[in-house]
Amino acid sequence: MAGGCGSPTDAPEPGRLEAAWQRLVANRVLSPLYRRYVEEMGLRGDERVLDYGSGAGAAARHLAPRLARGGGRLTCMDVSTRWQAEARKTLRAYPEVEFHLGDVRAMGLPDGLFDIVLVHWMLHDVAPADRRSIVAELARLVRPGGRLFSREPTRASHGMPAAEVREVLCAAGLRETSAGQGKALILGEFYRSVWSKPMD
Repeated sequence: MAGGCGSPTDAPEPGRLEAAWQRLVANRVLSPLYRRYVEEMGLRGDERVLDYGSGAGAAARHLAPRLARGGGRLTCMDVSTRWQAEARKTLRAYPEVEFHLGDVRAMGLPDGLFDIVLVHWMLHDVAPADRRSIVAELARLVRPGGRLFSREPTRASHGMPAAEVREVLCAAGLRETSAGQGKALILGEFYRSVWSKPMD
């Protein structure tokens, strides 16, 4: 579960009840799942990490302490003002976390700014016509040799087929280094993959 990415997505600004549900479920009930996922990323702690579509901070709350200890940097990006406000609350103990609000394609961030980009439970909410351009921009922000982590629901009712995830990420010039299917409480079936950006 993640936030929204505004105009390029099909997801509306969340209401108070949805935000409260996210705090309860994603930040508490599913916290062990997010913690394991972050642990499995194998971070050293000194990386520059972008959490794209960070929502209420469900993944970021586990990334932040690891990066704070290792001298890394965490950037949370969303287009939803409400989700970003929730993330700021979740991460208030980590004032060094940076926040960007808006469409990533309009931000003009430098090439290769991040070692790691996390796209968790987000791409399926992006309008299909915008997926390639958004992923291309995210790929541009990954340094050569850096990685992009993706985990997306695959259910037909509200998800994205694994083949489509691969197609969009491959089109951005990324190389899949590992992948697998999974299933989790509440989240349902998902496809997780890790992508690397070739060295120049």
